[in-house]
Amino acid sequence: MTSIEVRHLTTAARGGSRPLLDDISLEVPEGTTLAITGPTGAGKSLLLRTLAGLEDATSGEILLDDEPVTTVDPRGRDLAMVFQDFALHPHLDVFDNLAFSSTLRRGYDKVALSDRIEEVAELLALSDLLDAKPADLDDAQRQRVALGRSLVRDANAYLFDSPFSSQSERVRTHVRSVTTQWQQENDRTSIFTTNNVEEALSTADRVAVMHQGFIHQVGTPRDLYERPADMFVAGYLGSPPMNLVPAFPMGQQLVMPLATMLLDDELLERIGDRGVVVAGIRPEHCYDATGVGGQAVTDRVEFTTRIDDVEWRGSSQFAYLGYEIEPAVEDLLNEVEDLLEFDLFQSFLVAELAADSALRPGMSIRVVIPRRRVHVFDPETGENLTL
Repeated sequence: MTSIEVRHLTTAARGGSRPLLDDISLEVPEGTTLAITGPTGAGKSLLLRTLAGLEDATSGEILLDDEPVTTVDPRGRDLAMVFQDFALHPHLDVFDNLAFSSTLRRGYDKVALSDRIEEVAELLALSDLLDAKPADLDDAQRQRVALGRSLVRDANAYLFDSPFSSQSERVRTHVRSVTTQWQQENDRTSIFTTNNVEEALSTADRVAVMHQGFIHQVGTPRDLYERPADMFVAGYLGSPPMNLVPAFPMGQQLVMPLATMLLDDELLERIGDRGVVVAGIRPEHCYDATGVGGQAVTDRVEFTTRIDDVEWRGSSQFAYLGYEIEPAVEDLLNEVEDLLEFDLFQSFLVAELAADSALRPGMSIRVVIPRRRVHVFDPETGENLTL
């Protein structure tokens, strides 16, 4: 299989606006899977099309197995790609659509290809549809045909552009599972894009978080979740995402709307003379102080407040804890959101608590947060100062 490397790939936009792809560098080792996740319009599809040779970059390099292919045409790169619009051939039945890309290559074994098509069709629940035409299928089935066409083919590497987006929630997990298992068993190098954060974190060896045409962070799912490099990554990953609240350094303390946290010397030095920072707290790191989890926390941030609302989710429940933000601070946070073109802040903190906790709106609750779980960000650069 083939490794993929991208070096400082840039695609300039017309009129001097922000680049469509902005100095992107990535490495996908042989036989591994990279997920690229980010909001709609982040540049994910354009990046895949550029890797495949369907779009030209302004500058930068693309290498396959350390060989530059930036000027090589799509056929010469030999990358299989699943498109968002499926790109099926309407005059061919499902079997021939699955076979189409493979038959364009010389010297293929017809018997082996037929056996592989039958195997992939069974994996993707297409066995009963092999004689059907695309017009007879729904979008979910057409997407699985497009996906199967790439799985059937032998290629240098595989590019999947939102390959599961048309599947129902009930089917999506299965299709995703059999696809990743097939790729792993065949030791294939793969890149797929998705707007679904949980999908990216659960299926890839490494994840790249992309927004506004550039990569914010690349790492293992655990690294990105536990050690977000910046405020966007912190606020984008997670369901619900990390709480991002304004905070004010005052001497050795960090004063937040609901709580005050003691700062150690190292973090205090990193904060420096900043008058305002942003504290990041994941909902699952908030504990009911009266419960087992809360009682086990020693080095803690603790506060008491009233519950505005409660959402019971079966395995857990979300408690919404409101707070006030000064107008000047709110203006600063709005400026950050405008710059990022993404909503990060709210005037409440979400605590994900045990399902058996007796919670109700209006009641008072004492919340405990492990101090080491609190991230501190620079509101202007987004940098995570706790790393």
